Amino acid sequence: MVMQIDWETAWAAGIDEMNRLSTTNYWNQRAEDYSDMVLASDCNHGRNILNLFEKEGLLQKDWHILDIASGPGAITIPFAERVCRVTAVEPAEKMAAALMSYAQNRGISNVEVILKTWQEVDEAAYPKNYDLVICCHALWQFSDILSQIRRMEAVSRGYCCLAHGFEAPSETLKLMEALGINEGEFDQFITVFNILNDSGVYPNVDVIDYTLNRSVTSAVTSVEKLVEKHRPLDSRDKEIIQEYVHNHANEGMYQVRGRMGLLWWKVA
Repeated sequence: MVMQIDWETAWAAGIDEMNRLSTTNYWNQRAEDYSDMVLASDCNHGRNILNLFEKEGLLQKDWHILDIASGPGAITIPFAERVCRVTAVEPAEKMAAALMSYAQNRGISNVEVILKTWQEVDEAAYPKNYDLVICCHALWQFSDILSQIRRMEAVSRGYCCLAHGFEAPSETLKLMEALGINEGEFDQFITVFNILNDSGVYPNVDVIDYTLNRSVTSAVTSVEKLVEKHRPLDSRDKEIIQEYVHNHANEGMYQVRGRMGLLWWKVA
């Protein structure tokens, strides 16, 4: 007997706590340290995603791209340097401000921000408006993931791309273990892949490597904020974080390597 898995129900259960804890207020608090990482890494994972679409011979200069949950611009900035226009959807005001500041400092003027969650955007106002709709490392925002993917398809006249880290950096796992923080072993990437397959979408699957750099101060702050998302931060936590980050830093910079999976497809 073959057991049928309800992947949508599994998804909603698997991301429930992360969805509940990762509020817009939380990401406003993370704007400074997260922006430091994006800038210090020169948007590494965004550039690697861009390179994939270039390698596939798909990226065109006249494209208009929609970046859902853009943060400070890890995806938006590299694509804006190569295409006609990028629209970023980002509800956290401080993240959006960091993105626009980053764009201005680079002389980029073809970026606009919709200061909303994707769920708040009226997709009927943008029918087949974008050549690529991408959501990177933010799928946990959507408990009704398939409905939100269908809305992404509705505004795309070309491609959709969902990207998510699927191999947590060993450094991060060791630090979380030392702090007693368990964010679970739920596999978002595989679950979304199965949801797509069950819905009749058979995406291309690619893997990219990425390298994230950030200052020691930024690294310490990011981990402290992560702990505070789960429970109050105490003096022992601070000691563990400071010791770990400083021991793994090189010339004032903390580096993490990881892998990200991409699911992308041509919209019918």
